[in-house]
Amino acid sequence: MSELLKKFRALRGQSAGASTVGSKTKQPIYEAAEQQQLMAHIKRTQPEWLALFWQISVATGWRTSDVCRLTYSNIDWNDGTATIRVSKQTLSAESRAYRKGLLMVKESRKREALLNNDPSTYMRLDAAPVESFADGLTAEEDAMIAELVAAAPVKTDRKKIPVALLAKLKERKARNFSDDYVFSRSQTESNRSKWQEGCVTRQAVWKRLTAVFAWFAKEVNAKLKLSAYSARKCFAYAMYQAAEKAGQSGLMAACTALGHGSPEVTRRYLGLSSIVENLQAKMAEAIAA
Repeated sequence: MSELLKKFRALRGQSAGASTVGSKTKQPIYEAAEQQQLMAHIKRTQPEWLALFWQISVATGWRTSDVCRLTYSNIDWNDGTATIRVSKQTLSAESRAYRKGLLMVKESRKREALLNNDPSTYMRLDAAPVESFADGLTAEEDAMIAELVAAAPVKTDRKKIPVALLAKLKERKARNFSDDYVFSRSQTESNRSKWQEGCVTRQAVWKRLTAVFAWFAKEVNAKLKLSAYSARKCFAYAMYQAAEKAGQSGLMAACTALGHGSPEVTRRYLGLSSIVENLQAKMAEAIAA
């Protein structure tokens, strides 16, 4: 990420890091019984906060980084909803605004070269990559790009929180004397983390879930490839199933819930092709028997 873009985001108050792309090879847990086994294992072997983390992730479909930064201020205790700032889409909007600003700088300098009848400078500027214009910006150019980034749309998402989870959140809030984060480092079991400010990191969540998924592969279902992304996919698959049972398009429901550009993207994301292939293979074996 450009240091200049980091500066503009800091001025805007966006503390999220660079967005990441989830692996399409990871899958949801398709069977409810297997989801229950996973949850039971987390409760048996992991700290209380990780069980709550997984439950919120599956109930909302939010990405790991967004759940990490969930605050009590995000929660409307009266109607039982939580509204978050979706980091990935917001970061993407900021990146587009930043690039647009650099393009404007490039075009402005090219026009100036034309007005000065300087074809060699014009050609050099025209061939230069957009990112190269981040170096040597004037104060006016810097301010212009900062304004564009600040005006980039902020993507938010609002979800209903199950009553049982709301009760757990209220209980946890009563025990947090340090900050507003639901998953505050001050409430982890790590002695080192307890003295650090802020929320738990995505890496800390992934590290703990890696051990959980290793157990799952050994004891429950070795065919599924799981990661922290699987919580979001479990949510989407549950939406898919609920819509199908209601006689509606499951793909459209999951697509809308995830904010995907098309149902085809959602189909690949949930690995529905592999499910169909497995069913077809079993059907073919039954017919041939």
